[in-house]
Amino acid sequence: MSRLPTVSHLKIFEAIIQHGGMRAAAKVLNQTQSNMSRSLRELETILGAKLMVSDTKGMVLTDIGRRFETRVKRVLRELETAVNEVKQVKGLHQGSVSFGCSHTKVFKFISNAVTGILQAYPNAEITLYEGQQSEILPALREGKLDFFIGIISNAISLGEFIEEPLFSCSFGVIARKGHPLAHATCLAALRNAKWYLPVADAGYYNDLESLFFPAEADIEYSILKGDSVAVAEHLILEADYLSISPKLIEQTDSMKDLFCFIPLREKLPDGHYSLIYRQQTTLPPLARLLITEIHKECSNDIAINRGRNVSSISTPQERG
Repeated sequence: MSRLPTVSHLKIFEAIIQHGGMRAAAKVLNQTQSNMSRSLRELETILGAKLMVSDTKGMVLTDIGRRFETRVKRVLRELETAVNEVKQVKGLHQGSVSFGCSHTKVFKFISNAVTGILQAYPNAEITLYEGQQSEILPALREGKLDFFIGIISNAISLGEFIEEPLFSCSFGVIARKGHPLAHATCLAALRNAKWYLPVADAGYYNDLESLFFPAEADIEYSILKGDSVAVAEHLILEADYLSISPKLIEQTDSMKDLFCFIPLREKLPDGHYSLIYRQQTTLPPLARLLITEIHKECSNDIAINRGRNVSSISTPQERG
């Protein structure tokens, strides 16, 4: 190819897709529709292929356009990462970090680490996404996130990632204090209850779901799924839902007086938390600094250290 598209070509192309049409994209980018249309035609001429067509619903990607758009996202993301890293290396105290985490509210070390970074980088932009490993991993693979902290499961391959173990902790079934089932002692007694569980196609919570709700049992289960801590708290406190949570919540002042763990005879598997990031990507300094701060704060976190069961802590190799 004798001529390559410019960054402007790619950004305009992506904006048209993101905003559903030429008019909306032009407004967001503060350009005229004629400029947007001309840029798209230039891009298609450079590539020698039609990327979009118009229909009654607006601009629609062709098959070639869909293939090209996947690559464009990665190119723009890598370019943004490169610019971000240069700014950080130059000591401009700006840049951005995006990471995923499960059970954010329970872990004080997360907020402590973020606070420490914002003191060192006052203009930094830190974005946190809450979710489980199976749901967050695609965004991590695509470079949308710098790293993820959560329960690591042997059922999900981490061959392309670097894993840094953090800690292990116990889990239990959580309810509001005074729940009618608060004193139940076996899983079978809870199966007719209303449940709010994290979204997970594989991994720790998916395994627990099979344990709690066996397919062979002739029971209709009431299960609502989501990854919102606020929704979980509301449903547990106001609608008598049950959920599954790290027992470290008992160390959280704002929550320990409202919730209780049901004293089941069956012991739930421990959750093994690790920090993971892609092997083939050099983390920008700001992300590396945040990871270092997270390790330090995690080691200092009294609640986590109280909750440690030394015999349950293991390395990834031992767990594998």
